[in-house]
Amino acid sequence: MTVTVDVPPRYVRRAREMGTDRNKSFEEREGYDNHQNTGGENPENRHQVGMIGEIAFAIYADLQVNSELVEWSDGGVDFKTSIDGVEQTIDVKTRQTKPYVFSVKEESVNADLFILGHLEGDTSVKFLGMATKEMVLNGNRKWSTSIEKYNYQVSLSSLEPIPDSESIESLS
Repeated sequence: MTVTVDVPPRYVRRAREMGTDRNKSFEEREGYDNHQNTGGENPENRHQVGMIGEIAFAIYADLQVNSELVEWSDGGVDFKTSIDGVEQTIDVKTRQTKPYVFSVKEESVNADLFILGHLEGDTSVKFLGMATKEMVLNGNRKWSTSIEKYNYQVSLSSLEPIPDSESIESLS
């Protein structure tokens, strides 16, 4: 079951601002080349798309997005939640291109659940499914020449439906 969330324009603008700010923190890191190993994607756009996905999931689950500038990385956890009474951390992965590829960088498998979203147009995010940490770690470990890192890839056919919005409660 897929779920589509329309993000209001004012939130899209805010997501783009937050994505730009997050990208700047990467660019300002000494010794880091923000334009290297991008997989052919504009790094600023990648951060903006990610923020739109986080906001879309927050709208879906009635959660708060951390609007503080997270320098360098959010640690691979976007939300701390309780789902049907079980504490679960969530990392939302949003793609604008190649939504049929669900990859998680090997060093970024930190959350309990991974949600795959596809930004359709400028404001709609379709959530295609969810993988548990175990599913990701059991996925196909593959070297990506475009980003020069190992990724775990999970087939879309093996994804589970995302949790019902009513079952998700914020813990942060």
